[in-house]
Amino acid sequence: MRKQFLEKNYRMQFYDNFFRTFSNSIYSVFAPVILYKAGVSVTAIIAIFALQFLIMGILTPLCGILSRKIGVADTKFLSYLLKTISMIIVLYVNTNIYYYIAIAVIYGLSGAINNPLNTYIPGVIVDEKYRGRFNSFAYILRAISSILGYFFVGIFLTKDNNVAIAILVFISYFISYISLLNIDKNKLKYETKSSFKESYNYLFKNKDNKKLKLVSGFRSCIIIERLITVPLYIYIFFQDIKTFTFMYISSTVVELVALFITGNKLDKRKPSTFNIVSAIKGIITLVFLFIKNSFVLMINQSMYKLVDNVYDSAYSALSQSKVENDKKDTMLLSMIHEMCLCFFEFVILTVFVIVSIINVNLTFKSMFISSIIVIVVNAKLVRGWNKES
Repeated sequence: MRKQFLEKNYRMQFYDNFFRTFSNSIYSVFAPVILYKAGVSVTAIIAIFALQFLIMGILTPLCGILSRKIGVADTKFLSYLLKTISMIIVLYVNTNIYYYIAIAVIYGLSGAINNPLNTYIPGVIVDEKYRGRFNSFAYILRAISSILGYFFVGIFLTKDNNVAIAILVFISYFISYISLLNIDKNKLKYETKSSFKESYNYLFKNKDNKKLKLVSGFRSCIIIERLITVPLYIYIFFQDIKTFTFMYISSTVVELVALFITGNKLDKRKPSTFNIVSAIKGIITLVFLFIKNSFVLMINQSMYKLVDNVYDSAYSALSQSKVENDKKDTMLLSMIHEMCLCFFEFVILTVFVIVSIINVNLTFKSMFISSIIVIVVNAKLVRGWNKES
């Protein structure tokens, strides 16, 4: 296994994973909080994310077109530039609709051309027998990188140094791009010819991979919980950016230590591992519904970060294996995976926008409950998706 990890294509993916996670963790965790601190309502924040995912879903086939024409590294770099611009707008946000639309459109386009590649690249490069351990090690790197990201952004936010945050984000993304340039291009293959036509035909007309489409779509509730519900819930509870940052750093440290102790015993390729982690994740999410105590919230947040990332790692290994071993083109299925996720997220977030107008607290409860339901449903669907043609 060690010999495999010394292989250049694996190392380049690990470098990319580490540096893009540094920047991504800043955006994914702090963006909704920064918006809320700037006076943007919970309803408006949910609406921004809803529009963002709609654009992401519609334009996802661009990923296949750009990857074929300019390569995955340049496609990713374009996405990273767009993410940096979106982050700058978030940092200097003004409470008017033009800023909201700009954030949604720019980040949505970035995600459209980037996200399928996160499934596609390891799908075609990583050897199947090493996939579980590959994702476990990538998960360790994500944890370390996230700790650094939370630490630096917490310092700069408290000092109102937005320029430093923007520069850090760009430098980290640029190093990630350099890493991707060194991946062996002969390992990458593109069979799709007309990405928009093929993608939408396969998504809406083709009956193959129904379970993959459903799992990808239902997973939107888990992504919503991770990107919006938990960060906003915790920040609104404490109303302090230092406490919020400390919680995310400490919970990620706990997660990292736990992984070093037990991570080597987990084979994340196995559906049985996914089922066990799913059950634990459901219980931890359920606790959020009843928390009224600060200390309990901190403990549960630590457990949530640990289990959520183990869950994501387990799911990534299974989904990468699915799209690579299916009879269809890996890039096509990677895009279908993301399109289902994004369209479901748009619909679900639109419902939550309506609910938040009526009652914000009910919105948070609905988000947590929907996530628990999806965890149960997806665990059952994943057990059967490899039986599909």
